[in-house]
Amino acid sequence: MRPQHLLSAALFLAQAVPHEASQHCNRLEYWNPDNLCCGSCLQRFGPPPCPDYEFSENCGLNDFGDHVMHPFQECPRGQCNPDLAELCSFCGSGTRAPTPEGSRQRCGEKPAPTKEPCPLKPETLSVLSSQETSSPAISSPPRTTEHTIPWQALLTFALPLVLVLLVTSAAILLFARKRHSPYLPYPGSNTSGGSLVTSEAELPNLASQPLSRLLDELEVLEELIVLLDPEPGPGGALACGTTRHLAAKYGLPASWSTFAYSLRPSHSPLRALIEMVVAREPSASLGQLGTHLAQLGRADALQVLSKLA
Repeated sequence: MRPQHLLSAALFLAQAVPHEASQHCNRLEYWNPDNLCCGSCLQRFGPPPCPDYEFSENCGLNDFGDHVMHPFQECPRGQCNPDLAELCSFCGSGTRAPTPEGSRQRCGEKPAPTKEPCPLKPETLSVLSSQETSSPAISSPPRTTEHTIPWQALLTFALPLVLVLLVTSAAILLFARKRHSPYLPYPGSNTSGGSLVTSEAELPNLASQPLSRLLDELEVLEELIVLLDPEPGPGGALACGTTRHLAAKYGLPASWSTFAYSLRPSHSPLRALIEMVVAREPSASLGQLGTHLAQLGRADALQVLSKLA
């Protein structure tokens, strides 16, 4: 399973957990995970803002400090709260509901905030939960470190895994580049030391002959076209020694090679290259072509060229 799927699953499980009463505090208190003590709902939110409302259990907070419901709720059927007490009591009884005893781990006392104006109008009673996101008194506090432990555990597991994958991918790419080095000879070419030395021995005899002669020697030209024009397939895309590489030896840009190869099969890229070089540099010689072929490791093409020596 991918790391992002693990994180999504963890978030879904965290949201699916139902709200339960606090394991540390009584009904009118909430657990403060930062200070590890029980705080008073009255001191945090103030008294209920409207008559006939009371505090929700633990002010609607769970033990992680997250809001799971609104801090206030309507009184149960048959109970009222005209005096804005913390809890509702039976209507007409004139007595307030008993306040639960404070917890042992009680946070430091502080003055309760002033009462907020009641957001409900008599003619349009609305549910207070719709006010949760707009009321500044119940803005959610920052997530605590206790609640982010699952995320930190997942990240701790995912980051080393990603680093290992990156290092492995880089090693594979480096190995592939070394294996298919652009300086390797063209596949299938005859590059044995004896053949290459024998063909290079003919270079002095070709140095005095113009490159334009190759355009007249059609048989030799056709053999060179068969050897140099074809490009390797997907398994040898990085191999060196085609007409495209020969054009680079003569200083022609890659865009020219792309254009020349687009004319195939009606026009040979090698023939176009020789015509271009002869037009730009009439003094170009067969010896220079032989030198380039030797540098590319094309002993087979050099051997064909040596027929003109």
